[in-house]
Amino acid sequence: MDPLRARFPRYFAYEDLLSAAERVVSGYRRTVDGGTPVEFTHSHRDASLPEETVRVSVDGEHLDLTVEAWIGHLDAAEPYVLAWVSARVHLAGARLMTSRGRPDPYWKDALQEANPGRG
Repeated sequence: MDPLRARFPRYFAYEDLLSAAERVVSGYRRTVDGGTPVEFTHSHRDASLPEETVRVSVDGEHLDLTVEAWIGHLDAAEPYVLAWVSARVHLAGARLMTSRGRPDPYWKDALQEANPGRG
């Protein structure tokens, strides 16, 4: 284990949670045009959130990821966020974003499944 991670586990856990949420949200934004808006913020940016919290928001619903709850199983955070977001976004009628770099494969497949017959 990295000696810094061993010395500062909560700091790195927070960074890992932030990265997990950011990967899901940025992949969605980079790929989906016209779907449900997905946002994220964190306690360093939003003082109203509890310390060491990352929040993902979809259509008025919020998922709060806290270091306290996730520190023991950070590897499961990204798949959990992806499943949570997937269950709440509406992709019917949305299109593949063509101007923001390489599309995320998961969201590209989800778009195709939600919009059969679109090429």
